[in-house]
Amino acid sequence: MSRVPWSLLVVVLASCGDNIPPPVEVSAGRLTARISAEPAKIALVLDGQEVWTTRGGGGQRGDDPPHGFAATGSLAVDVEMMFGSFRFTEAKASQRWRAIDRLADITPTADGATFTLRAGDTAVGTGTLTFVTATRSGADPAAAGFPRHVRIELAADAGDRIQLAATTTADEHLVGLGGQSFDVDHRGETVPLWVQEDGIGKYPDPDDIYAGLWFFTGRKHSTHTPMPMVLSSRGYAIAIDTDARAVFALGSEAPDVARFEAWEHRLDVNVFIGDGPRDGGIEGAAARDAFGHMIAWVGKPARPPETIFAPWVDAMFGSANVRRVAQRLRSEGIGASVIWTEDWRGGETTATTGYALHEDWRVDRGMYPDFEQLAIDVRALGYAFHTYHNTFIDQTADIRADAEAGGYTIKNADGAPYSFTGVKFNPSTLLDLSNPDAVAWGKSVMREAHTLGSDGWMADFAEWLPADAVLASGEDALAVHNRYPVDWARFNQELFATAVAGRPAPIYFMRSAWLHSQPLVQVMWAGDQQTDWSDGDGLPSVIPIGLGLGLAGFPYFGHDIGGYMDQGTTPTSEELFYRWTSFGALSPVMRTHHGRNVTENVQWEHDAGTVGHFRRWTRFHLQLATYLHGSTASYERDGLPLFRLIALDHPDDDWAWTRIDEYLLGDRILVAPIQQPGATTRTVQLPAGSWMPLFGGAAVSGEITATAPRTEIPAFVPAGSLLVLYPDGVATVLDAPASAATLTTREVGADREVWLYSGTASNPDHARWHDDAGITAAPQWTWTGRAGALPASATFNDAAVTVTVADGIATVTVTGDGTLTFAGGGTLTISRGNPTARATIKLR
Repeated sequence: MSRVPWSLLVVVLASCGDNIPPPVEVSAGRLTARISAEPAKIALVLDGQEVWTTRGGGGQRGDDPPHGFAATGSLAVDVEMMFGSFRFTEAKASQRWRAIDRLADITPTADGATFTLRAGDTAVGTGTLTFVTATRSGADPAAAGFPRHVRIELAADAGDRIQLAATTTADEHLVGLGGQSFDVDHRGETVPLWVQEDGIGKYPDPDDIYAGLWFFTGRKHSTHTPMPMVLSSRGYAIAIDTDARAVFALGSEAPDVARFEAWEHRLDVNVFIGDGPRDGGIEGAAARDAFGHMIAWVGKPARPPETIFAPWVDAMFGSANVRRVAQRLRSEGIGASVIWTEDWRGGETTATTGYALHEDWRVDRGMYPDFEQLAIDVRALGYAFHTYHNTFIDQTADIRADAEAGGYTIKNADGAPYSFTGVKFNPSTLLDLSNPDAVAWGKSVMREAHTLGSDGWMADFAEWLPADAVLASGEDALAVHNRYPVDWARFNQELFATAVAGRPAPIYFMRSAWLHSQPLVQVMWAGDQQTDWSDGDGLPSVIPIGLGLGLAGFPYFGHDIGGYMDQGTTPTSEELFYRWTSFGALSPVMRTHHGRNVTENVQWEHDAGTVGHFRRWTRFHLQLATYLHGSTASYERDGLPLFRLIALDHPDDDWAWTRIDEYLLGDRILVAPIQQPGATTRTVQLPAGSWMPLFGGAAVSGEITATAPRTEIPAFVPAGSLLVLYPDGVATVLDAPASAATLTTREVGADREVWLYSGTASNPDHARWHDDAGITAAPQWTWTGRAGALPASATFNDAAVTVTVADGIATVTVTGDGTLTFAGGGTLTISRGNPTARATIKLR
């Protein structure tokens, strides 16, 4: 469809009387912005229906933030950093808010309007409203006939706080805000958004209460990955574009007020209005459209190499042990395409920290004397070889003298390198990422690892920038602290911009992020969970973190199988390892991590049972790699993450907006891990319609009790679905010339295993698939569904084929394109254009 040109229409409404200027309306297609002068107010109106509105001007509340249209303010604050956690002490007596009650000089422009902000008779700043036509998402973004993105910018003449207040409703869900541990729907919460350590152990304590060891334990909203982005079930989304600390008060101060605050003198509010039916309740289609446009605006990374969707296994303790692990994985038939060696730069066990890395930036030749050959050997077995980096410059680091001599560190007020107590309890500082010379030097050092053989690394930390540091750029560190992980992501993206011929495509993965990290980050992981079952920082914390990151535009998500930190808790138990492994297999990225208590944590080599369990689930994750690869197309077109809030696909189910113990993997696998010790059953809420157990069984619907011994995981697909997988037995997506017995995806080629489910799909997308483009292109596989018992016979292109029925599965193998027809009904059409590709069809 051709693009619809939106011409701006300007309407000045009749005067409201009492000398109050009439509202000014500016329109772009179906969308109108109604700007009222007194009281100050902006409403967005779609087809005559108000779909989003600010509060009216005024709303002064003494020293508390006003609840009117907008306000400017100033407030003295002391910020203390210890171990990457931050304590904010605000001098309440100094707090001054000035409510903006009127707008003056409202002037239409070519793409919106401008206006003056007034507090009483005093002009205190300026504002603009812009219809942004460049933000586009979906299969046909012009079809809606209006721009989905409206930008409202407020700039105060003075002060260091600014805010805008909007109206919210009692039944509205407000989801997002990045990687949060306790909730995904934050209605009723005040959420400060500041990049910092999650904490070792996290509790639902108020964010402004710093009791006990505040610098070790996390509070409710402590996170590496806060995001000033929220999606409403009423069909809109909001993102505040700032690097400063932000506060979202979402109905917590008053049930009908959502307040958006930034700690600077300007506020950049981006409102995304979705297209879809609106009846005053949950407006799911509009919400999904608004979400897609918000993600299109913030930016997306390039499609990653398929390696990220194959298992990653850590191996450490020197060259000999890394080789041993790499060989054993192959001899055991365990699927893996990445070996990652965190202690390539050295490590040691201490009573305080457990097994901890050295803070050097270069290879430890004592542990890895043949690092270059090790990398070659690992790759020959079909693995990419990954290592580790961060931006700390520890007192003991091998690059400390060079960094200080070059002036590459952050500074204190006296111009000396800033010093804080680092992760090894030594004096430490940070690379100044605002300094181009420091960035160039840092890249040159870290690039050495890539040149020697590292195909990527964990790009760790980036939360610790002190608010009182002096930066080479001259910027206020308090104002740009949140940008440090964005700069760290850009650093890595630029470093790996050129791949090395004959080597796996480079990959880096991160745990910290802020707004605009999205197009720069390949993989996000959940951070250093506790090795336990605790809600705030153990296994149950991972799903809400992953859902929040998906809602912020990070589609490629993983977590440490078994957890990492054991301070204050027990090591990884056998039961926890079993549960976390199957959960990892049904995540976009499946990755192990040894944990601090490396000798006590149960890992895959613990015994024959753990080896077998790990083998089974790594092989299934590798089968899923082609499904995950195809699912990236829905992210590229519509912004939909692979680790997905159920409400994005099933918005009419009210519970789906708040559920934090279930998720969708892609568009059709609903996963509900068991997250309580000793449990073998759990309640699972299914969206409307009929669902089938992923690995076979009777159809179920609604709220059910699922049974899963510790080797299993509850997972379901809609009835009538199909899943296109790699054949069982594939061990890597990379070539493995030194392991002749290892089955690779190159050897498999276009052969696939296809799982069909009985019933009829209520969503046609669930019954079709394209290998590279998922549901976004003409299908190569189309399933009609079927009813009744499993068939005893079938034809392919009208010729009889053999059907084998066993264990509740009817299996057929066919070659090339054509139509497979089962006796009693049900056809699978294959249209791939590959006459030699074999497909093993399994009907459940």
